Amino acid sequence: MILNPPGWFPDAARQLPHWPYLQAVDETLIGRGIPPGTVRADCTHREQGRTMYLVLAWDISRTTGAGGLRFTWAEETGWACALLGVGPSIATPTRPIAALHRVFATPDDVAEVAEQYVRTWRTPTSEYGAEWDGAPHVRDTIERFRATLNEPGGIWTGR
Repeated sequence: MILNPPGWFPDAARQLPHWPYLQAVDETLIGRGIPPGTVRADCTHREQGRTMYLVLAWDISRTTGAGGLRFTWAEETGWACALLGVGPSIATPTRPIAALHRVFATPDDVAEVAEQYVRTWRTPTSEYGAEWDGAPHVRDTIERFRATLNEPGGIWTGR
């Protein structure tokens, strides 16, 4: 389920520059039979630099562990993970996923790591260093997004 950022118009997330990355990761997770229950794309406010981020969450019913799982992605830091308890306020601190060495890790690598957490509840021990082939395009689109919104009266149309 893809959620729109609060206060945005319907399907606004599809207009964000990192949408293609989210779509590729989400499709790969679905293909592996581990779709997250919540998928969210957004960006921080102007004061925080309009940083792109993603949130993927699996509640306890979607994992074999003692709780849920939340993956977060930010364009500057890459992927991180928190284990969620039974209650929504119970979670481990969010920590970088050390196995994913690239900010734009390939969707297959993200899905491989997610599957290890979802199905075994264990931290991955393998290393993943490949970058997604769509990363250069998304980086360029992010820069155009920021430049457009920083212009007086700038409105992003998703192009």
